[in-house]
Amino acid sequence: MLVQVVILILSIAALYFGAEFALDGAEKIGRFFGLSPLVIGLVLIGFGTSLPEFFVSQIACQNGEPGIALGNIIGSNIANLFLIMGLSGVIAPLYILQNEIKRQLLIHLALTILLAAIVLKLGITTLTTTMLLSFFIFFLWDTLNQMKKERRLRVVDEEDEEEVEKLELLLFGKLIAGFVLLYIGGDYLVSSGSSLGKLAGVPSYVISAVFVAFGTSFPELVTALIACWKKKNTDLITGNIIGSNIFNVAFVMGSIGFYDISIDQSFNVEMIALGFASLFLLGSVVVKKNFGKFGGFTFLSGYGLVVYYWVSS
Repeated sequence: MLVQVVILILSIAALYFGAEFALDGAEKIGRFFGLSPLVIGLVLIGFGTSLPEFFVSQIACQNGEPGIALGNIIGSNIANLFLIMGLSGVIAPLYILQNEIKRQLLIHLALTILLAAIVLKLGITTLTTTMLLSFFIFFLWDTLNQMKKERRLRVVDEEDEEEVEKLELLLFGKLIAGFVLLYIGGDYLVSSGSSLGKLAGVPSYVISAVFVAFGTSFPELVTALIACWKKKNTDLITGNIIGSNIFNVAFVMGSIGFYDISIDQSFNVEMIALGFASLFLLGSVVVKKNFGKFGGFTFLSGYGLVVYYWVSS
Protein backbone atom coordinates (compact mmCIF):
# COMPACT_ATOMS: atom_id res chain seq x y z
CA MET A 1 0.00 0.00 0.00
CA LEU A 2 2.87 2.39 0.80
CA VAL A 3 4.20 2.06 -2.76
CA GLN A 4 0.77 2.99 -4.18
CA VAL A 5 0.55 6.02 -1.86
CA VAL A 6 3.97 7.22 -3.09
CA ILE A 7 2.92 6.71 -6.71
CA LEU A 8 -0.28 8.65 -6.01
CA ILE A 9 1.67 11.60 -4.59
CA LEU A 10 4.15 11.59 -7.49
CA SER A 11 1.32 11.44 -10.04
CA ILE A 12 -0.33 14.49 -8.48
CA ALA A 13 3.02 16.32 -8.66
CA ALA A 14 3.37 15.33 -12.33
CA LEU A 15 -0.12 16.65 -13.05
CA TYR A 16 0.64 19.94 -11.30
CA PHE A 17 3.83 20.62 -13.25
CA GLY A 18 2.28 19.27 -16.46
CA ALA A 19 -0.64 21.68 -16.13
CA GLU A 20 1.69 24.60 -15.35
CA PHE A 21 3.94 23.85 -18.34
CA ALA A 22 0.97 23.30 -20.68
CA LEU A 23 -0.83 26.44 -19.53
CA ASP A 24 2.23 28.68 -19.80
CA GLY A 25 3.44 27.22 -23.09
CA ALA A 26 0.02 27.23 -24.75
CA GLU A 27 -0.77 30.77 -23.66
CA LYS A 28 2.50 32.22 -24.97
CA ILE A 29 2.44 30.26 -28.22
CA GLY A 30 -1.18 31.23 -28.79
CA ARG A 31 -0.45 34.90 -28.12
CA PHE A 32 2.52 34.73 -30.50
CA PHE A 33 0.19 33.59 -33.28
CA GLY A 34 -2.51 36.10 -32.30
CA LEU A 35 -4.98 33.57 -30.86
CA SER A 36 -7.57 34.67 -28.34
CA PRO A 37 -7.45 33.12 -24.82
CA LEU A 38 -10.70 31.24 -25.58
CA VAL A 39 -9.24 29.58 -28.68
CA ILE A 40 -6.06 28.70 -26.76
CA GLY A 41 -8.21 27.02 -24.10
CA LEU A 42 -10.55 25.33 -26.58
CA VAL A 43 -7.96 23.85 -28.92
CA LEU A 44 -4.47 23.74 -27.39
CA ILE A 45 -5.19 23.18 -23.68
CA GLY A 46 -8.51 21.40 -24.26
CA PHE A 47 -6.78 18.80 -26.42
CA GLY A 48 -3.86 18.36 -24.05
CA THR A 49 -5.97 17.84 -20.94
CA SER A 50 -8.20 15.35 -22.82
CA LEU A 51 -5.29 13.02 -23.54
CA PRO A 52 -5.79 11.02 -20.28
CA GLU A 53 -9.43 10.34 -21.24
CA PHE A 54 -8.32 9.23 -24.70
CA PHE A 55 -5.65 6.79 -23.52
CA VAL A 56 -7.69 5.43 -20.60
CA SER A 57 -10.69 4.81 -22.89
CA GLN A 58 -8.57 3.11 -25.55
CA ILE A 59 -6.89 0.85 -22.98
CA ALA A 60 -10.26 0.00 -21.40
CA CYS A 61 -11.76 -1.02 -24.77
CA GLN A 62 -8.70 -3.07 -25.70
CA ASN A 63 -9.07 -4.89 -22.38
CA GLY A 64 -12.74 -5.63 -23.07
CA GLU A 65 -14.09 -3.07 -20.57
CA PRO A 66 -16.15 -0.64 -22.69
CA GLY A 67 -18.27 0.28 -19.68
CA ILE A 68 -15.21 1.83 -18.04
CA ALA A 69 -14.53 3.81 -21.21
CA LEU A 70 -18.09 5.17 -21.37
CA GLY A 71 -18.17 5.91 -17.65
CA ASN A 72 -14.82 7.63 -17.97
CA ILE A 73 -15.96 9.90 -20.81
CA ILE A 74 -19.34 10.81 -19.33
CA GLY A 75 -18.05 11.03 -15.76
CA SER A 76 -15.17 13.26 -16.85
CA ASN A 77 -17.56 15.67 -18.58
CA ILE A 78 -19.66 15.85 -15.42
CA ALA A 79 -16.54 16.48 -13.33
CA ASN A 80 -15.32 19.13 -15.79
CA LEU A 81 -18.57 21.08 -15.60
CA PHE A 82 -19.87 20.57 -12.09
CA LEU A 83 -16.64 20.22 -10.12
CA ILE A 84 -14.02 22.19 -12.05
CA MET A 85 -16.19 24.95 -13.49
CA GLY A 86 -18.11 25.12 -10.22
CA LEU A 87 -14.95 25.48 -8.14
CA SER A 88 -13.49 28.01 -10.59
CA GLY A 89 -16.68 30.09 -10.47
CA VAL A 90 -16.48 30.23 -6.67
CA ILE A 91 -12.85 31.40 -6.80
CA ALA A 92 -13.03 33.83 -9.73
CA PRO A 93 -15.91 34.92 -12.02
CA LEU A 94 -15.91 33.28 -15.46
CA TYR A 95 -17.00 35.66 -18.20
CA ILE A 96 -19.34 33.85 -20.60
CA LEU A 97 -21.11 36.77 -22.30
CA GLN A 98 -18.65 37.22 -25.18
CA ASN A 99 -20.01 36.29 -28.60
CA GLU A 100 -17.38 33.62 -29.26
CA ILE A 101 -18.12 31.95 -25.90
CA LYS A 102 -21.87 32.00 -26.61
CA ARG A 103 -21.16 30.21 -29.89
CA GLN A 104 -19.12 27.51 -28.17
CA LEU A 105 -21.83 27.00 -25.54
CA LEU A 106 -24.37 26.39 -28.33
CA ILE A 107 -22.01 23.87 -29.95
CA HIS A 108 -21.56 22.21 -26.54
CA LEU A 109 -25.34 21.94 -26.06
CA ALA A 110 -25.80 20.43 -29.54
CA LEU A 111 -23.12 17.83 -28.80
CA THR A 112 -24.71 17.04 -25.41
CA ILE A 113 -28.02 16.36 -27.18
CA LEU A 114 -26.22 14.07 -29.65
CA LEU A 115 -24.49 12.27 -26.77
CA ALA A 116 -27.84 11.72 -25.01
CA ALA A 117 -29.36 10.31 -28.20
CA ILE A 118 -26.44 7.88 -28.58
CA VAL A 119 -26.27 6.53 -25.02
CA LEU A 120 -30.04 6.46 -24.42
CA LYS A 121 -31.39 5.35 -27.80
CA LEU A 122 -29.12 4.94 -30.82
CA GLY A 123 -26.12 3.12 -29.36
CA ILE A 124 -22.55 3.21 -30.67
CA THR A 125 -22.72 2.18 -34.31
CA THR A 126 -20.89 3.00 -37.53
CA LEU A 127 -23.43 5.77 -38.17
CA THR A 128 -23.16 7.41 -34.75
CA THR A 129 -19.35 7.08 -34.80
CA THR A 130 -19.32 8.89 -38.16
CA MET A 131 -21.61 11.56 -36.71
CA LEU A 132 -19.31 12.13 -33.73
CA LEU A 133 -16.14 12.35 -35.81
CA SER A 134 -17.89 14.64 -38.32
CA PHE A 135 -18.97 16.85 -35.43
CA PHE A 136 -15.36 16.95 -34.25
CA ILE A 137 -14.12 18.02 -37.68
CA PHE A 138 -16.85 20.70 -37.82
CA PHE A 139 -15.83 21.96 -34.36
CA LEU A 140 -12.19 22.35 -35.40
CA TRP A 141 -13.16 24.02 -38.68
CA ASP A 142 -15.60 26.39 -36.99
CA THR A 143 -13.15 27.34 -34.22
CA LEU A 144 -10.31 28.03 -36.64
CA ASN A 145 -12.68 29.95 -38.95
CA GLN A 146 -13.83 32.16 -36.07
CA MET A 147 -10.20 32.61 -35.06
CA LYS A 148 -9.34 33.97 -38.51
CA LYS A 149 -12.24 36.43 -38.36
CA GLU A 150 -11.38 37.75 -34.91
CA ARG A 151 -7.62 37.40 -35.05
CA ARG A 152 -5.82 40.52 -34.02
CA LEU A 153 -2.42 41.56 -35.29
CA ARG A 154 0.26 41.88 -32.70
CA VAL A 155 2.57 44.84 -32.93
CA VAL A 156 5.97 44.29 -31.36
CA ASP A 157 9.22 46.16 -31.66
CA GLU A 158 12.35 44.49 -32.99
CA GLU A 159 13.66 43.62 -29.52
CA ASP A 160 10.42 41.88 -28.50
CA GLU A 161 10.22 40.07 -31.83
CA GLU A 162 13.77 38.75 -31.44
CA GLU A 163 12.98 37.52 -27.91
CA VAL A 164 9.87 35.68 -29.10
CA GLU A 165 11.83 33.98 -31.88
CA LYS A 166 14.42 32.77 -29.39
CA LEU A 167 11.74 31.40 -27.09
CA GLU A 168 9.56 29.80 -29.77
CA LEU A 169 11.15 26.32 -29.87
CA LEU A 170 11.54 26.29 -26.10
CA LEU A 171 7.84 27.07 -25.70
CA PHE A 172 6.83 24.21 -28.00
CA GLY A 173 9.08 21.91 -25.98
CA LYS A 174 7.48 23.18 -22.77
CA LEU A 175 3.99 22.56 -24.18
CA ILE A 176 4.85 19.00 -25.24
CA ALA A 177 6.55 18.30 -21.90
CA GLY A 178 3.41 19.53 -20.14
CA PHE A 179 1.19 17.19 -22.16
CA VAL A 180 3.54 14.23 -21.46
CA LEU A 181 3.45 14.94 -17.72
CA LEU A 182 -0.35 15.27 -17.84
CA TYR A 183 -0.65 11.88 -19.52
CA ILE A 184 1.80 10.12 -17.20
CA GLY A 185 0.32 11.76 -14.10
CA GLY A 186 -3.26 10.94 -15.13
CA ASP A 187 -2.37 7.34 -15.96
CA TYR A 188 -0.62 6.67 -12.65
CA LEU A 189 -3.22 8.57 -10.64
CA VAL A 190 -5.92 6.27 -12.00
CA SER A 191 -3.90 3.06 -11.53
CA SER A 192 -2.67 3.88 -8.03
CA GLY A 193 -6.05 5.21 -6.91
CA SER A 194 -7.81 2.13 -8.24
CA SER A 195 -5.35 -0.14 -6.44
CA LEU A 196 -5.82 1.75 -3.17
CA GLY A 197 -9.59 1.57 -3.61
CA LYS A 198 -9.50 -2.19 -4.08
CA LEU A 199 -7.22 -2.61 -1.07
CA ALA A 200 -9.71 -0.56 0.97
CA GLY A 201 -12.61 -2.72 -0.25
CA VAL A 202 -14.29 -0.05 -2.43
CA PRO A 203 -16.53 -1.62 -5.13
CA SER A 204 -15.15 -1.54 -8.67
CA TYR A 205 -18.20 0.36 -9.97
CA VAL A 206 -17.60 3.21 -7.51
CA ILE A 207 -13.93 3.30 -8.50
CA SER A 208 -14.87 3.49 -12.17
CA ALA A 209 -17.70 6.03 -11.83
CA VAL A 210 -16.02 8.34 -9.35
CA PHE A 211 -12.27 7.90 -9.19
CA VAL A 212 -11.32 7.10 -12.78
CA ALA A 213 -13.46 9.96 -14.09
CA PHE A 214 -12.05 12.34 -11.47
CA GLY A 215 -8.52 11.13 -12.15
CA THR A 216 -8.69 11.77 -15.89
CA SER A 217 -10.29 15.19 -15.21
CA PHE A 218 -7.60 16.10 -12.70
CA PRO A 219 -5.45 17.85 -15.35
CA GLU A 220 -8.35 20.20 -16.14
CA LEU A 221 -8.83 20.84 -12.41
CA VAL A 222 -5.15 21.64 -11.85
CA THR A 223 -5.03 23.81 -14.98
CA ALA A 224 -8.11 25.77 -13.84
CA LEU A 225 -6.83 26.25 -10.28
CA ILE A 226 -3.43 27.44 -11.53
CA ALA A 227 -5.13 29.86 -13.93
CA CYS A 228 -7.24 31.26 -11.05
CA TRP A 229 -4.27 31.40 -8.68
CA LYS A 230 -2.02 33.18 -11.19
CA LYS A 231 -4.91 35.45 -12.26
CA LYS A 232 -4.74 34.33 -15.89
CA ASN A 233 -7.49 35.30 -18.31
CA THR A 234 -10.49 33.22 -17.19
CA ASP A 235 -11.37 32.60 -20.86
CA LEU A 236 -8.60 29.99 -20.65
CA ILE A 237 -10.60 28.14 -17.99
CA THR A 238 -13.91 28.33 -19.86
CA GLY A 239 -12.26 27.33 -23.12
CA ASN A 240 -10.40 24.46 -21.45
CA ILE A 241 -13.58 23.02 -19.89
CA ILE A 242 -15.82 23.40 -22.95
CA GLY A 243 -13.04 22.31 -25.32
CA SER A 244 -12.17 19.28 -23.20
CA ASN A 245 -15.82 18.18 -23.06
CA ILE A 246 -16.14 18.49 -26.83
CA PHE A 247 -12.91 16.54 -27.36
CA ASN A 248 -14.08 13.86 -24.91
CA VAL A 249 -17.37 13.22 -26.68
CA ALA A 250 -16.69 13.99 -30.34
CA PHE A 251 -13.10 12.72 -30.55
CA VAL A 252 -12.61 10.19 -27.71
CA MET A 253 -16.05 8.57 -27.97
CA GLY A 254 -15.78 8.72 -31.75
CA SER A 255 -12.46 6.89 -31.57
CA ILE A 256 -13.81 4.01 -29.45
CA GLY A 257 -16.66 3.53 -31.92
CA PHE A 258 -14.33 1.27 -33.91
CA TYR A 259 -14.61 -1.34 -31.14
CA ASP A 260 -17.62 -3.61 -30.70
CA ILE A 261 -19.40 -1.77 -27.87
CA SER A 262 -22.84 -2.33 -26.40
CA ILE A 263 -24.34 0.10 -23.90
CA ASP A 264 -25.66 -2.01 -21.03
CA GLN A 265 -25.80 0.63 -18.31
CA SER A 266 -28.38 3.37 -17.80
CA PHE A 267 -27.06 6.91 -18.10
CA ASN A 268 -30.36 8.72 -17.48
CA VAL A 269 -29.16 10.64 -14.43
CA GLU A 270 -25.88 11.57 -16.08
CA MET A 271 -27.64 12.90 -19.19
CA ILE A 272 -30.06 14.92 -17.07
CA ALA A 273 -27.08 16.42 -15.23
CA LEU A 274 -25.19 17.31 -18.41
CA GLY A 275 -28.33 18.76 -20.00
CA PHE A 276 -28.98 20.87 -16.91
CA ALA A 277 -25.43 22.24 -16.92
CA SER A 278 -25.57 23.14 -20.63
CA LEU A 279 -28.95 24.88 -20.26
CA PHE A 280 -27.84 26.65 -17.07
CA LEU A 281 -24.86 28.18 -18.88
CA LEU A 282 -26.99 29.28 -21.83
CA GLY A 283 -29.64 30.59 -19.43
CA SER A 284 -26.96 32.68 -17.74
CA VAL A 285 -26.10 34.16 -21.13
CA VAL A 286 -29.78 34.96 -21.83
CA VAL A 287 -30.19 36.85 -18.53
CA LYS A 288 -26.74 38.41 -19.08
CA LYS A 289 -25.11 36.99 -15.97
CA ASN A 290 -21.53 35.75 -15.92
CA PHE A 291 -20.71 32.50 -14.13
CA GLY A 292 -19.82 33.48 -10.57
CA LYS A 293 -20.34 32.30 -7.01
CA PHE A 294 -24.04 31.45 -7.42
CA GLY A 295 -23.38 29.29 -10.46
CA GLY A 296 -20.28 27.83 -8.82
CA PHE A 297 -22.08 26.72 -5.67
CA THR A 298 -25.00 25.40 -7.76
CA PHE A 299 -22.65 23.27 -9.85
CA LEU A 300 -20.69 22.01 -6.83
CA SER A 301 -23.97 20.99 -5.17
CA GLY A 302 -24.97 19.20 -8.37
CA TYR A 303 -21.68 17.31 -8.42
CA GLY A 304 -22.24 16.22 -4.83
CA LEU A 305 -25.68 14.87 -5.74
CA VAL A 306 -24.37 12.95 -8.75
CA VAL A 307 -21.52 11.40 -6.73
CA TYR A 308 -23.99 10.44 -4.01
CA TYR A 309 -26.13 8.74 -6.68
CA TRP A 310 -23.08 6.83 -7.98
CA VAL A 311 -22.01 5.71 -4.52
CA SER A 312 -25.48 4.73 -3.32
CA SER A 313 -26.68 2.99 -6.50
